[in-house]
Amino acid sequence: MPAFTITRQIGAPLEKVWEVLDKFGDIAQWSPGVKKSELTSEGPVGEGATRHCNFSPFGGVNERIDAYIPNQKMTVNLFETFKLPISGAIVDFNIAAHGDGTALSIDYSYEPNRLGRVAKGSTDKQMRKGISGLADDLQRESERIAAM
Repeated sequence: MPAFTITRQIGAPLEKVWEVLDKFGDIAQWSPGVKKSELTSEGPVGEGATRHCNFSPFGGVNERIDAYIPNQKMTVNLFETFKLPISGAIVDFNIAAHGDGTALSIDYSYEPNRLGRVAKGSTDKQMRKGISGLADDLQRESERIAAM
């Protein structure tokens, strides 16, 4: 299973970064790569919560939170994919206070499907670009909220 890590130093307090991550169903509001997102489970956001994200016209995913430690870690399982070169992925968002800001580490591992195996170099490049963009978006939104 291919894997990589993306890191960022975010100029916002840890609580503000978590505030953005914790709005699990609202990722489309701050990450332009996600065209539409919605919670598909009831109750508070936490372990077991699910959402659907649409990257139209590039497919979509159903996701579930598998680990939820407030202000520290959220593990998201992309358990069902549509029109993507992967059949699933695990995304670990790890945050920790660092100076006046927050250290972010995103560990990403994915399972290429048939299409992804055929285009293996391109698939890895696409996944890295997408997750790097997600880290940039999270940083931008966290810093925007902290400045308010």
